[in-house]
Amino acid sequence: MRYEPVPFLILSGPPGVGKTTVSWEIFDQVVDRGGRPALVDLDLLGACWPVPADDPHNERLKALNLESVWQNFQRAGARCLVAAGVIENRDGLQMYGNAIPGAVPTLCRLTAADHELRSRIVGRGRERGDGIEKLHRRAIQLAHELEQNDCADFWVDTNDRSISDVAGLVRAGAGRWPRQVSAKPA
Repeated sequence: MRYEPVPFLILSGPPGVGKTTVSWEIFDQVVDRGGRPALVDLDLLGACWPVPADDPHNERLKALNLESVWQNFQRAGARCLVAAGVIENRDGLQMYGNAIPGAVPTLCRLTAADHELRSRIVGRGRERGDGIEKLHRRAIQLAHELEQNDCADFWVDTNDRSISDVAGLVRAGAGRWPRQVSAKPA
């Protein structure tokens, strides 16, 4: 069966880098220009406990939920999808892409300096005391892991940039996303 191409923009990066915030801004920009986007936070699609021992980040559950959510979004009129989540490798990217028939995924990795990640984590107000330091250490570790295992199509530095500017850079880096796309070869 042949599917219409679905522009699928994924923002990845460590905690505090701005994935969710920038995704919302991109969503709003596309809506303001008459587009028909949908938005999903991949972490929330996998917020379920307990997790399987062989899938500690619930990636399979996230992909299954993404498939169902996209079907509902599409029936509601959405024609493109922006997602926020941590994509650690090509297998994860492929799993999410396969969840959406016709998906043409573009992966952007957002980056920020270590001190900026800490400041943003503190600014959330959810963590207290040791929790902030633990999440900050994890964010730094994950940022370095993502850099070493980079599977992104491109990356955008979020340091000293407004949310709107970062969203504009992401959309430009993704070819003026979500302009009409052709299906990528299998």
